[in-house]
Amino acid sequence: MDICIYGRVSSEGQDYNRQLINIKKVAKERNWNVRRIFTDKISGNVQSDSRPAFKQMVEYMESNGITIVAVSEVSRLSRTVLGVLQTVETLHKNGIGVYVQQFNMISLERNIENPMVMLLLQVLAMGAQMENSIRAERQAQGIEIAKLKGKYSGRSKGAKKSRTAYLNDYKDVTELLEKSDLSLRKISILTNHSINTVRKVKKLLIN
Repeated sequence: MDICIYGRVSSEGQDYNRQLINIKKVAKERNWNVRRIFTDKISGNVQSDSRPAFKQMVEYMESNGITIVAVSEVSRLSRTVLGVLQTVETLHKNGIGVYVQQFNMISLERNIENPMVMLLLQVLAMGAQMENSIRAERQAQGIEIAKLKGKYSGRSKGAKKSRTAYLNDYKDVTELLEKSDLSLRKISILTNHSINTVRKVKKLLIN
């Protein structure tokens, strides 16, 4: 069976070779033929349809009748629950199933969704989102400690994040604000972002 592999890391300084090596090993064991490998170096908070390599991959798979994309773990799809579910939905609409090495199962085969995989995707996505939040919290704590020691000066002059960049970082919040009638607090809970972040996104959308 022909498959594609998708790898993702968040920044230029990170390496996705471990992800690719692990998936190639699985493909060899299962006698899968890896047609192409697609990789993005982009935040997991950015929606899949805004990732260059991901978009190319979907187009390539559709054109070549390939129905399985393999990833090493759920967090490669997205760092948020909403993002994971939206990514999988996009793939399923195009007749593409996701093999996640993390639990050794495929989400869609012969256009039939595997309910166990869909449940696991949600659970593991919650774990990935929580891990991301903990990392951000630790970073914030580190900054506070550095400030107390007089070793943190903040962003360099002119380095303030643009409106577009900020909204791109919080696309899950943006979508819920634009497409639902949920309260700010409910959106904060669903996306695992602070209420102040949700307020700021709303303010940027209005202005």
